[in-house]
Amino acid sequence: MEKFEKSPSGENNEELKIETHSFPILNIPLQKRYDRIAGSWNGPLYEGIRKDEFIPKLIDSGRMSDGLRVLEAMSGTALLSSQIKDKFPQTDAWALDFSPGMLNMIEPAIQKVESSIISTPFLKRSFDRVFLRSALYDLPRQAQLKALQEIRRVLKKDGLFILQTYYSTDDTNKVLNDLVNLKDLASGQYQDMGNERPRYFATQTELEQWFLQAGFNFEKVESFNGIIQYTRTSEMSDMGKAMWIKYVKDLPNDVREKINLREDNGTITFDWPGLIYRLGGWAQWLDFDESQAVDQIKK
Repeated sequence: MEKFEKSPSGENNEELKIETHSFPILNIPLQKRYDRIAGSWNGPLYEGIRKDEFIPKLIDSGRMSDGLRVLEAMSGTALLSSQIKDKFPQTDAWALDFSPGMLNMIEPAIQKVESSIISTPFLKRSFDRVFLRSALYDLPRQAQLKALQEIRRVLKKDGLFILQTYYSTDDTNKVLNDLVNLKDLASGQYQDMGNERPRYFATQTELEQWFLQAGFNFEKVESFNGIIQYTRTSEMSDMGKAMWIKYVKDLPNDVREKINLREDNGTITFDWPGLIYRLGGWAQWLDFDESQAVDQIKK
């Protein structure tokens, strides 16, 4: 074990212990892409994905106070953690991400750990709060439940987990997942997507089923709509561009209408629904009947 020195005020003045062995990265091509775009991640190009205007709401939803130990999982450049530190200076803030490029952009006041979210180096019940925004879908479908179970493991019994994520509907599940993964394939990030897509946007029903399976109770805080832009970039080969153009061109009109797809000089823009959830253990909601959750999981 290795101890990272940190002595915040309040109940968490003990040092946080983490294991020192390495942890698997599921998607190395995606890791390299995030390394490449780390310098521009905080800029206007990705505003529609990040939705920074929701950061204050996420902090409020986490019922924050000074002295708590907080993990921003799949943190990117940890913009949320930075705002938490500004508002609550005595917070013991940690950022975990698989991209060293992103981690290098984070301010020194925040502890940084390079790791996959599906198997973190933290001991169980290490954190009072865990935040994860606009990133869960960067994992394959089967890995997302594992990530939620890992968050449940490192969260204290009375802790809270705040999730901001995009989702698909039954009508848009295929097209939205195809748009993302075919764009990645056209950009040369994957040679073969296989039976399970490298990234997956679950339906709301899937997400909530996973919450229960991971041991969380949950409540929806807010629905929102993200605006996503994809461009035929220099990363794409001529063959990749041709594939991408053909795919977009062949989309039926009713599918285009469902996602409000627009085209302009090689850039496509479309709408993507999102949700903010507050999650916790069974004890967080005293009127919650755990047997109902068990019954719902079995359905």
